[in-house]
Amino acid sequence: MRINKIVDTATMALVWVGGLLVLGVMLLTIGDIVSRWAFAKGFIGLVDVTQFAVVGFAYLALPRVFWTDANVAIELYDDRLSPRADAALRAFALMLAIGIVALLLRYGWVQAERTLRYGDISQNIGIPMVGFWALILCGLAMSGLICLLRLWQCAATLVSGKRADAH
Repeated sequence: MRINKIVDTATMALVWVGGLLVLGVMLLTIGDIVSRWAFAKGFIGLVDVTQFAVVGFAYLALPRVFWTDANVAIELYDDRLSPRADAALRAFALMLAIGIVALLLRYGWVQAERTLRYGDISQNIGIPMVGFWALILCGLAMSGLICLLRLWQCAATLVSGKRADAH
């Protein structure tokens, strides 16, 4: 299906963006270590930038986790279940995930609005905190959409009795 290819590409792109953030922080950290050794002076604000990159990577990678079914799971019986029973179990888990993601999105949106209204900034170099919330909300929104798509695929399996493969 064309939508599967689009989602696969979009989630991989988000992982790459998050990975580049972390790679950049790793290089800055190496530069900071060298600077401390050579000049006895480190980079100001590296903690803020590191926090931003880690939050970015974690939340931008989350949609890929949902898309590839890489969530932590205990697989005792689902290999033995019929496609319909497996789809019903997955649908239940996805409905729970959608509810949790929706709650997190709602809470995150309220916090992002508050952060924007008050002009909150990071402690050391003044990165606008709304940037952190933007990364979180982007990852959560994409995760919610992917969960809905996966739920639709489960519904198709429940109706047809054949597994609707995500990839």
